[in-house]
Amino acid sequence: GPGRPVPETHGTFRGHDGLELFYATEGEGEPLIFCYGLVCSSLHWTYQIDHFRNSHQAIWFDYRGHHNSRTPDDLSTITIPNFAADLNKLFDHLKIDRATLIGHSMGVSVALEFAHRYPERTKALVLANGTAQRPLETLLYNANLLPGGFELLCRLYEASPRLFAKVWNLQKGNPIARAVVRLAGFNPHLAAREDVERYVSQVEEMDPGIFLQVLRHYQSYDASSWLHTVQAPTLILAGDEDLVTPPFQQRLMHQLIEGSRYLEIRHGSHCPQMDQPDLISAKIESFLSELS
Repeated sequence: GPGRPVPETHGTFRGHDGLELFYATEGEGEPLIFCYGLVCSSLHWTYQIDHFRNSHQAIWFDYRGHHNSRTPDDLSTITIPNFAADLNKLFDHLKIDRATLIGHSMGVSVALEFAHRYPERTKALVLANGTAQRPLETLLYNANLLPGGFELLCRLYEASPRLFAKVWNLQKGNPIARAVVRLAGFNPHLAAREDVERYVSQVEEMDPGIFLQVLRHYQSYDASSWLHTVQAPTLILAGDEDLVTPPFQQRLMHQLIEGSRYLEIRHGSHCPQMDQPDLISAKIESFLSELS
C-alpha cells in the first residue's frame, strides 16, 4: 500500500461499475482531491496532504487496479475516463458537491477528464507536470524512441504474460532501471532519497499487465481538442528541468485553457512537489486563497 501513516478516515466505495475502491480523507474543511500519476500512489502528494490537512479536507483515492483498490476482471477498463467516473462516485459517497482537483503527471489527465465530464463539480484545478496528449513522445526528449520500444513490450506481454512477469520480476533492483527512474522523475540533488527508493519499489511491485494497460491507454489519451472548454480556474505548474513532460507541454495547456495561470518552478524536476514541497504547497495555497 501507499507509504503513508494511517489516515484519519479511510474506507471503500463502489466505482461507477460497482468495483470496490479505496479512499482516504484527512482533515476538515473545503475538499481538495489529490490525483496521482502513472505507477504512483498518494506518496507523490504526501507533503501537500500533510500541509493541507490542517486547513482543508484532503482526499485521495486509489485508481482501479492500484494498491488498496480492487483490480477489475477486465483490465481494459483501467482507463482515465473510468478513473474520472469512479471519482464522481466518490463525490456521491462523501456527499461532496464541488471540490478542487490537484493532479500530478497522469493525474493531470484524470483531473482534466473529470472537469470535462463534471464541470458543475469542479471548483478549480491545479495541474502539475502534466500533458494534454501523448506523453511518451517527449519522455526524456527521445522523440519516437520510446513508443516503438513500448509497442514491443506490449507484444511480448501479449505473447506470454507469465514469461513477461518473470522477466519483469528479474528486473527488480536492476541498477540501470533504478537510475532511469531516479533521473526521469526527481531532481537527484533535492529529492529525499527514501522517497525515491519507495517510488522505485512501487514501480517494481506493480503488476506488469496493469502497468502496460495504463501506459498504453495514457499514451493514446488526448484532451487537446476540448481543453479550451475547461471553465474552472486553473493553476498549471511546470518544472524547468522536467525530462518526463517538459515545460512546453504545460505552456501548451496554458494557451488552451483560457484564464489559466502558468508557473514554472526553478530547478523543478518531474516531481517538484516532492523535491521542493514547501514551495509547491505555498504556491497552491496562494492560488486557493485567491479563489476564496
